[in-house]
Amino acid sequence: MKQLFGQKVSTTYNSLTDYFEGTAIKIKTIIIALIYFVVFSVSAKEDNDTRNSVVQIFTESFVPDYLYPWQIDYTESNSGSGVIIKGNRILTAAHVVDNSLSIYVRKTGSDKRYKAKIEYISDASDLVIITVDNNDFYTDTKPLLLGQVSNLGDEVTTWGFPIGGSQLTITKGIISRIDFDRYTHSGLDNLVGQIDAAINSGASGGPAIVDGKLAGITFQLDSSEGASNIGYIIPLSVISQFLKDISDGEVDGVPSITIKTQTMHNPQMRKTYRMKADMSGVLVTKSNFGHEEKQGLIMAGDVLLEIDGLSVGNDGTVPFLTGDRISLNYLFTRKQLGESISIRLLRNGIEQSFNYQLNYNDYQSMLVTRHYSGFIPDYAVIGGLVFQELSRDYIVNTFGEDEYPSWMLILYNDFKENVGIKKDKVVFLATILPDEINIDYEDYIDKRITSVNGTSINNLDELREAIKDNHSDFHIIEFENPLGKIILNKQLAHDKEAEFIDRYNIDSSPNTNI
Repeated sequence: MKQLFGQKVSTTYNSLTDYFEGTAIKIKTIIIALIYFVVFSVSAKEDNDTRNSVVQIFTESFVPDYLYPWQIDYTESNSGSGVIIKGNRILTAAHVVDNSLSIYVRKTGSDKRYKAKIEYISDASDLVIITVDNNDFYTDTKPLLLGQVSNLGDEVTTWGFPIGGSQLTITKGIISRIDFDRYTHSGLDNLVGQIDAAINSGASGGPAIVDGKLAGITFQLDSSEGASNIGYIIPLSVISQFLKDISDGEVDGVPSITIKTQTMHNPQMRKTYRMKADMSGVLVTKSNFGHEEKQGLIMAGDVLLEIDGLSVGNDGTVPFLTGDRISLNYLFTRKQLGESISIRLLRNGIEQSFNYQLNYNDYQSMLVTRHYSGFIPDYAVIGGLVFQELSRDYIVNTFGEDEYPSWMLILYNDFKENVGIKKDKVVFLATILPDEINIDYEDYIDKRITSVNGTSINNLDELREAIKDNHSDFHIIEFENPLGKIILNKQLAHDKEAEFIDRYNIDSSPNTNI
């Protein structure tokens, strides 16, 4: 006799078979119920653990004035998301706290905001560790554990505080693609995980969860025409590289290599460089003279055959964990500065193998300065002419995407001649403060200067020295593209310094740039 919801129900069996079948059904039902209960309980616990690790981040930040760099253009209030990880550290996207003047965080379910500070930041990886000195903040929180490298098709949930409300939001999707692509924050390439869960402003920096553990940090979306619900996460491998990097208390960044390559599909190209039929690889078309060729390890004309034990394809890709292929540059980004990577190449028809030490990153090797948090353009003002060193920030904040000057784009991906040395910057005329001394010179705005008073100019310090050491009556500033020159009366330019300082409120400290 069974009792259901207060009613007595009689059960009879016509045969022994019916009895066993009925018993089996009941046992199966109980097992399913138990499994559901266990799964539901585990899932609920995982969700609760995640909820207790997610934080909302509030910042006040500044935006530089790229034409008049001695002043701030404006300040703004922003918010983002983050996640508590081991060691009472909060991991989030670097762009969430970019150029921050103040940072505050609050726990999920709390109305109190705690002051936070940046501990380590890697703009290249768009990752940052922030900390809260007040230990009360960490009460009732639970650090989220790092998971395993995700696979295509893995179910993922993203947690964060997107605009449009104040509540914690959860979205679900799958890992639909893993690729080597551009990071909007830095303009550099690294691994990205594409997901079909929507990521909105304010959710950046929040955790992406697979099987209850951290699989990535949400950081950007695809806003191109036709794109729908395409978001991107910084995958676990990039996070792990960052955390290992800062384990010694320093941020060394993401290793890079200063070479340019060409695909080798064409049979005539392959024959010219004496590649065998079973060989694949890419041709090195440019190798930084100031670093690579001085070592004599990688030179223009070499064919890269293998990197870190992986065969290089004729299209410049290597095998990847998804079963597909990915850019060979990925192999360098997963290393640490100072580590070595094995390389096998073909030089003049002879194979060579060696270990190549990774000693620099893109911030040290690129000619045009990449974005970093807190960046304020350096400048020099002479006769109302405002000179700067070319930076990614100036380009993307001054011009529309279809308006970039061609000469800037050509130099954008070029390397310094001497890696790690301040020399090898691009100095140009950014703007003109109108005055009688500089009339008719507008055509040279956004043009590169080549020399000042007969001295070749590679950075602002050299420009300042050339102005200071000039013993003639005129400053002669020469340009390229178009070729031409600006001539300033040296005494008149000097006499007008105070006028420019007062009129345009330019910094006149002992380290003045005027």
